[in-house]
Amino acid sequence: MSRDLGLYTTKYALRRWLAHLPGVRTLRPNAVSVASLVPSGLAAVAMWYGWWPLVIVGIAGRMMLTVMDGLIAEEYGRKTRIGPYVNRLPQDVGDAALFVAFLPWAAPAWVALLLASAWLVNIAGVLPGIAGGSMQPVGPAGQPDRIAIVLLAAAIAIFVPIDWSIVAALIVVLSVPTFALRVRRTWRELGHA
Repeated sequence: MSRDLGLYTTKYALRRWLAHLPGVRTLRPNAVSVASLVPSGLAAVAMWYGWWPLVIVGIAGRMMLTVMDGLIAEEYGRKTRIGPYVNRLPQDVGDAALFVAFLPWAAPAWVALLLASAWLVNIAGVLPGIAGGSMQPVGPAGQPDRIAIVLLAAAIAIFVPIDWSIVAALIVVLSVPTFALRVRRTWRELGHA
């Protein structure tokens, strides 16, 4: 974990490994971003039905593709103007689908709070860009952190039953300092400009 209390910067270690995959240079980053919807969908369907190993496969596949698109765009000079949008939208759709799929396993109130807190954290991360500031990935409940928690919970659920309301509550609780850190950093960066 970085000093920012999140997994966001660990993507650079994964990028070094992904860069060695054959043919990765020939891929288009936006196509890779859109392709991440496939493992996201797998993870959500598997979550709904309690197929825990497939939840893990889906989340791991999504993580790999969402890191790979940035690698291709930045390292191989394939950035496009719409790239940040195409990168972000499938991740947000994937999050929403995965968290809605908690409904058979968690209390609806916790699922609603999970969706709301994920949305607030995401908004606090991307809104600074509208004001000319830096994107804020900081905090223990950023996008990669949330799905890593679900992946870990699914791995545990293979062996012992778990209470998914507790998993949802954990992410909601971690979203509070994440939101606060993002707002604070944005205020420091832009508040006196």
